[in-house]
Amino acid sequence: MIEADARTLADRILLDFPSPRGLADPVWRFTPAAKVIDCVLSLRKKYKLIVEPRVKRFVNSHPSVIRCPDLRTLIDSWQSPESFMAEVLHMRSPSKATMLVGVLDYLIDIQDRFEGEHEEERLAAWARWARPGDCLTLDVHGFKLAGFQYLRMLFGADTVKPDVHILAYVEEALSRPIAGRMAREVQAIFALERASELIGQPVRHIDVAIWERRSGQRLGP
Repeated sequence: MIEADARTLADRILLDFPSPRGLADPVWRFTPAAKVIDCVLSLRKKYKLIVEPRVKRFVNSHPSVIRCPDLRTLIDSWQSPESFMAEVLHMRSPSKATMLVGVLDYLIDIQDRFEGEHEEERLAAWARWARPGDCLTLDVHGFKLAGFQYLRMLFGADTVKPDVHILAYVEEALSRPIAGRMAREVQAIFALERASELIGQPVRHIDVAIWERRSGQRLGP
């Protein structure tokens, strides 16, 4: 049903968001290290209130931590990932500390598969190459498909993250629930990606438009 769902979604998107705006990465999210922190902290947290100020503070206070290995080395200099999370990122969350290390280790390893003089280039190639099912290869507890898709988006993939706002929008547009948790998320991703092809808009722009409307927050200027 992906093709039929995509056409229904395309019609709804054209009504709701006839000209979805593009969104450049803000300055605090320019480096690979900052992007990984942004991704992990953002899961199930209010972005503008909790995530954005912490990422900004980290970037300003650690200007030499640019690459994923730089961040991994910094974390290792603390007694534990949990203490790094609490003292540096000002968040007491052992689960996110474990998640941060797991995602870093994955990106440090996977980028060796791709060519590029700089880490940003290699991770951009990874983000475009990866598919939703590859989230299973991370084996990082708590880091699920929505986080994986957001990580890909941060490094340049034209895709969507199946968070609560995206899933609710898709189900409202289709006037029915999407059955099965993983199937539900994957179907929403592929239906929206196909809908964006039909209307000739980057699906990243549609993702931002849906998130801003349903969350009541605005990203960027």
